Amino acid sequence: MSLIIATGSNLLRPLENLLLAKTTLSLHFEFIAESRVYKSAAVDYEAQPDFFNQVLEFKIPSYTPDQVMQLLLDAEKEMGRVRDISRGPRVIDLDIILWGLETHHTKLVDIPHPRWLDRSFIIRPIQELPFFKSVEKCFTIPKSFKIEAFPI
Repeated sequence: MSLIIATGSNLLRPLENLLLAKTTLSLHFEFIAESRVYKSAAVDYEAQPDFFNQVLEFKIPSYTPDQVMQLLLDAEKEMGRVRDISRGPRVIDLDIILWGLETHHTKLVDIPHPRWLDRSFIIRPIQELPFFKSVEKCFTIPKSFKIEAFPI
């Protein structure tokens, strides 16, 4: 089973930000695979630059989901993320998408991510990961989206 983390950026140097995020996360978790980087228009809060996104697959760690989420929040802060506009522009966004095929719902994190099946910038890249074979057996994966993501 795998830990699936989505990374996204649309400020400063987005591609460098994604690489730094992957490098940082790989210090804490055992890396398995990565998708290509995808680009898409923003969703929800649309008055912002396009996003660059990548999905990463790691071995599930010995940490709890809350501990992992706190690590992600700390990494975002260290990389310069400022939370001033809900779903607005950001240097980095790190989200737990899946924790194997388990569910977790706490004050800090909901797993699976509540909107992952609505987001092309998650679905398109996750299909490139080895764990997707397990995912597609348990979830109905959408084929089209209002806002589409494309590999760069």
